[in-house]
Amino acid sequence: MTTKRLHILRFGLFSMLFLWLMLGMPTLNAVQGAERPAYKPFLFTNLKDTAADRRVEAISRPCRKMTEADAMRTIDDLGKIAADLNDLALQCAVFDLRADYYSVNRGYNQLSTQYYKKAVELAEDRKDQMLAGIYQHRIANYFALYKKNIEAAQYYLLSERNLKETGYNKVPGIGNLFSETSNFYYALGDYDGAREYLKNALIYQTAPSRTRINILNTIGLTYRNSNNYPLALNFFHEALKLAGQLHDTIWIALAKGNIGSVYVLQKSYKEALPLVREDYVQSVKYNEGANCAIAMLRLAQISLSFNDVKLASAQLDTANQVLSTTKENVLKERIQYYELLAQVKEKSNKPTLAEHYLLLSEQLKDSLMERDNVAAIDRVRLKWTKEKSLEDYNNLQIKTRINSYKQYTVITVLLLLMVIGVLIFNRQRLKTRKDKEILAAELRRLDEERKSAENALSDYTENLKQKNDIIEGFKTELERLQYAINDRTLTENLDRMMHAHIMTDDKWDEFRKLFTKVHGNFLFNIRQRYPGISATDMRLMALIKLKLNNREMAGMLCITVDGVKKAKQRLRKKLNLADNEEIEDIVNTL
Repeated sequence: MTTKRLHILRFGLFSMLFLWLMLGMPTLNAVQGAERPAYKPFLFTNLKDTAADRRVEAISRPCRKMTEADAMRTIDDLGKIAADLNDLALQCAVFDLRADYYSVNRGYNQLSTQYYKKAVELAEDRKDQMLAGIYQHRIANYFALYKKNIEAAQYYLLSERNLKETGYNKVPGIGNLFSETSNFYYALGDYDGAREYLKNALIYQTAPSRTRINILNTIGLTYRNSNNYPLALNFFHEALKLAGQLHDTIWIALAKGNIGSVYVLQKSYKEALPLVREDYVQSVKYNEGANCAIAMLRLAQISLSFNDVKLASAQLDTANQVLSTTKENVLKERIQYYELLAQVKEKSNKPTLAEHYLLLSEQLKDSLMERDNVAAIDRVRLKWTKEKSLEDYNNLQIKTRINSYKQYTVITVLLLLMVIGVLIFNRQRLKTRKDKEILAAELRRLDEERKSAENALSDYTENLKQKNDIIEGFKTELERLQYAINDRTLTENLDRMMHAHIMTDDKWDEFRKLFTKVHGNFLFNIRQRYPGISATDMRLMALIKLKLNNREMAGMLCITVDGVKKAKQRLRKKLNLADNEEIEDIVNTL
């Protein structure tokens, strides 16, 4: 066979294969279409004979894989049955099934959002607080699934409010609702919020079960992630004990692995090794990819702590293979992988490779930080949402109550409020006007008293100045007589008369009363600001406040002008004044 004929034959075979595929695809699609479940007219008929409190529970979700037309036709049949039975829970479930169908087949979409909201609105219109809370929880789960965190948080909080007022004990499956809410907060890294809901879930999951084990284990994880290792170990051990009672090998391995993870974080590697090794074996057995990689990374970390570089390198190769095939988000694990690999290369005297892997881990850390920053922003926004949720809920309640009143009742209430408001306004206006008049009269009285006190102080001060001038004249004459007379007794009397002055203690008390009326808290402020000031210093500062000159102050205090200057110098030191500061400026500020 020539080369040319061989090419022709190959071309013919490929052409036949292509034609077969083109002709066969419609048949294949038809076969696949035939496998989809179709409309069944009597699918929900048996619900008519089911107890009312078990009807919704008895509904499966057979419509998810149907065509849209068949699915909606099937759900329409359920809607007719719900209407005939006048079953509110079943009517809400109809909206829930429609929303679920579009969510499964279209992802996040407006139809699902609208149908979930209709279920809530129907329950609210019929005043069924429990159903409203349940379907608010359902729409919250829907928003959380598609990372609409703010909307999810709002509906979780509204749901919790309604279910709390209903009474948690009356809500079927309340423990599961708490668990689902905790999953939402845990995913956002709000471990305190998640723990609160988990502990509530624990109250309603008292029977030994895998669900209770899961709750205990997750509470342990919230403490571990918050670096509270003692409490984390307590809950992990409790989960392990319960798993042992139920002979649940999967949860036994998971609980031991989590205990081992705490030992690794505490660097208690000998205690951690057998637990982490068992966790890895069980993860492989049950095909838990991400957990398998995490366990192997912990084993590699333990091997490096024992300086077994060869074993750590092999373990990291295994971890890398698992991380490369898992579909879960393993960004944190990949960072740890590169950090441990860098340590292996460093211990193997390959610093260039070690630096390369450290660089890779840092680059991934930037990505992780960006992701965590987004989560942190969400947590801040959720905190605000929590604080605002009560106000929003109250507004919804008020709106619902107002809509239930008849129109004339609302108008009557509004008219009464308007009348009361006008009366209160007028009364407040009159009271304000009266208060203003009283205040103005009081201000006038105080102003008159102040002016009177100022005049009295001015007159008093002027009188003191005049008396001081007279005394100064007497002193001059006495001084002349003292030199002219030789009698010792008479000389001593003259000397005492020369030291007489106006500002005696009695006069000072009288002066201080007038001074305080004019200058308010001046003397008190001196004591408060400068507790080391003497009574003499206070007198000097009061005279400075009145703007008396040194000669006038000397006469009133019975000291020389130089004495006044020295007293001012001592006062400057006590006030700790700088060279560019003046006593007069400080006095004026008091």
